[in-house]
Amino acid sequence: MSLADETLARLLQRGERARLRGSGRMVRTVFSDPAAAYWALSYEQRQHCHMRWVAAEQAGAVRLIWSRQGGEDRPLEQVRLQDVDRLASFLGTTTASGAAEAAQDIFAPWLGASARVAELLEAWARLKRPRGFGPDSAQDFADALRVLDTLGRQSGEDQTVRVLSRHLFQDTKRIEALSRHIDLLTAEHLSAASRRQEEVFGALGLLKEPQPFLVAGTGALILQGSRECPIAWPFVGVSNRHVTRYAGTPAWVLSIENLTTFHLASQHADAVAGLLVFTGGMPSPSWCRAYAAILESIPESIPVYHWGDIDQGGFRIAAHIAGRCIRRHAFHPWLMDAAELDEAACSDATEAIRAGMARHARNAGWEALSRRMPSRTLEQEGIAIRLPGGGIPPLPVQSARPGHDEGSRGRNG
Repeated sequence: MSLADETLARLLQRGERARLRGSGRMVRTVFSDPAAAYWALSYEQRQHCHMRWVAAEQAGAVRLIWSRQGGEDRPLEQVRLQDVDRLASFLGTTTASGAAEAAQDIFAPWLGASARVAELLEAWARLKRPRGFGPDSAQDFADALRVLDTLGRQSGEDQTVRVLSRHLFQDTKRIEALSRHIDLLTAEHLSAASRRQEEVFGALGLLKEPQPFLVAGTGALILQGSRECPIAWPFVGVSNRHVTRYAGTPAWVLSIENLTTFHLASQHADAVAGLLVFTGGMPSPSWCRAYAAILESIPESIPVYHWGDIDQGGFRIAAHIAGRCIRRHAFHPWLMDAAELDEAACSDATEAIRAGMARHARNAGWEALSRRMPSRTLEQEGIAIRLPGGGIPPLPVQSARPGHDEGSRGRNG
């Protein structure tokens, strides 16, 4: 972009901000500073800039103030903004307010039904760009809303992302290109930190391919048609859509976030006493239904644990499980208190990350852990395998159901 257009574009931005504030102050660019880029131009380059600015003045967009000296070759002293709308038209663009109005038309089907759409429109009207998205991205957000609408009509069934993408857009990769838009539309709030695509899509049930429901330990899964599937060593995998209940009395239940840890835990000597379930990262809606059905089949007295990464994503997964699967049981963290693990294996976390982990831990019902959350993170694979039981009795503390203080948990929970 030439200096002439850069100058005009900056004037447009400043003029829009001034109009938003209701300010009547003059908006101008002054070239009195000898270090200004204007003076670094050659004579010929300055003449080209002058021609562009004169054209903008003739369009009624700006007013030019020339030096009193220099004759016909006199330099320019100021470019003053005259009319925001005419300047936008001259530059071949629209004002932010005009773009926000156009975005509102695009969002018409979702107005009144989506609070996030209203938040986006308000942000754009105030010249804000959440995560760098401006009103020119409205059509992408509309496509992302179409995806969310379709998932909502599927009653929470998992969808193969590229199959759905082809069905909706005749483009197998369109939904993946919309991952950042879908993230923002489904985030806790407009200023929330971005999440990984796998986490965003997993929570919605958008999968690369159907995932098996992996379990290890004792008992049997009851599938549709009352078919019994014994849990063989070291683990079994079935379609989560077909899990209806569980038969058995495990000493404990443990959901595990990461596949490597699940495989190692399934071969641990203590695994045969309990029930281990692999979440597949952020669990999908059909996974949550299957897990909830299992928990409904076992006595309330059996403790239920979750083991995941000690980071924002790990605690967010725990909160997701607590909100969608836990109904009767006490829900405990397992090996998710960094203060009780090898400090040398942990990484330091910023205060913002620590606060995020504490918030998600609180949403999981782990109030006591949230209050003492250290500023450390640790991936689950960096923690030595240890399972509930194993001669380590849970500590007697308060109930751990979501919304209450923590319940009894393992010594390292």
